[in-house]
Amino acid sequence: MPHVTSIFLGSSEELAADRRALGDFMGGVNDAYAPRGRRFSLVEWERESIAVARQEGGKQAEYNELVRACDLCLFLFRTRCGEYTMQEVEAALAERARTGARPEVVTWMRRPRPGEKISPELRDLRARIDAGELDLPYRTYDDLRVVELDLLARLRPYGADLEPRRVGDFVYLGDEPVIDLG
Repeated sequence: MPHVTSIFLGSSEELAADRRALGDFMGGVNDAYAPRGRRFSLVEWERESIAVARQEGGKQAEYNELVRACDLCLFLFRTRCGEYTMQEVEAALAERARTGARPEVVTWMRRPRPGEKISPELRDLRARIDAGELDLPYRTYDDLRVVELDLLARLRPYGADLEPRRVGDFVYLGDEPVIDLG
């Protein structure tokens, strides 16, 4: 039975392309680690079949339960921070406070395009972080490959011990190309 590390990916629908690309990236990571008995499971609401809510709080309560069960939570933002994504952030932070360690919470904010408006909810989230109210440091990105490279480093404590190597325009784990830098 492979050792499984669960990674929750939370973001609004506006970052659907980034979410799909991270799913493809994690597929490559899994291909590299499968022979080593290790698997990294990306938990995304689009792929969870919670057709009928089993909890009183509905489907979101079940998503929050998935968040609490993960080893690492990755949150992506651009211009919006939806109510449900914020509930997932708060569930992850509460679980980390409860356990003292996990889940590890990682936050990235994609730089908005010129002229894009930032929602009041995302401005409020940033203000809460900047004021120290939330222990949720974040970094910004323009290119998803920066997030992928960071994620490779963050997976090391979870047994991702293959050294990434660059060959031409690709980053490889073992024989698997996982990031196209071209």
